[in-house]
Amino acid sequence: MQIGFGKKFIFVANTKTASTSIEAALMRYSDIVRAGDPRRKHTSLYEGIRTYPVVFRNPHHRPESYFKFGVMRDPIEWIGSWYRYRSGNKVESPLPADMSFADFWARADWNIRFGNGQKHLQRNMFTTPDGDLLADVIIPYHKVSEMFAEICTLLKIDDPLPRKNVSQRTDTGWIPQDLLEEMRTFYAEDYALYNRLDEVNAEGMARLRAGQGGFRPFPEPAVQRQA
Repeated sequence: MQIGFGKKFIFVANTKTASTSIEAALMRYSDIVRAGDPRRKHTSLYEGIRTYPVVFRNPHHRPESYFKFGVMRDPIEWIGSWYRYRSGNKVESPLPADMSFADFWARADWNIRFGNGQKHLQRNMFTTPDGDLLADVIIPYHKVSEMFAEICTLLKIDDPLPRKNVSQRTDTGWIPQDLLEEMRTFYAEDYALYNRLDEVNAEGMARLRAGQGGFRPFPEPAVQRQA
């Protein structure tokens, strides 16, 4: 997560969605950078705002004055990217070299379910625990280049978008067809959000183009702690 006071943005670093590249482009405009430990970097929008009461209770820095955005990937493509990344890159938690995607899915480790059994869903990066949307724009991954370029223009950010932290495996065809329906059902909540991104983004981009703030508010109490 990155927060820029001058440009009035909050970037939510969802996993496997070019977040490292976008972070690099936003770095010199960011006043708060939650990086390093993945749990800090990939902080949800809800928890990120709650973490900084001194900032977001200030009348000049209310959450509705900040453009809040991130990137979301088709859920099946997203978990497939995780599989490729952990089986092809040098990472802290690599998959066994001979593990198939079907075995990875059956194992249901932290990429799929957390230790408490909760589903690992992208939507939780952008909503309240009750499922209310907090982000103004959620860029579909396949539109990252064009939409991020327009956002940078509107925010007067001129850094290019580099390519960083890319999966080394590029092979395809490893998701068995007989798993697809099960996966779509598992990710139904993510698909419910993903399938309405055009509607969400039309509203959010219109507000950004108008340049008058009025972005999505944050439910009270807005914050509880600072880290």
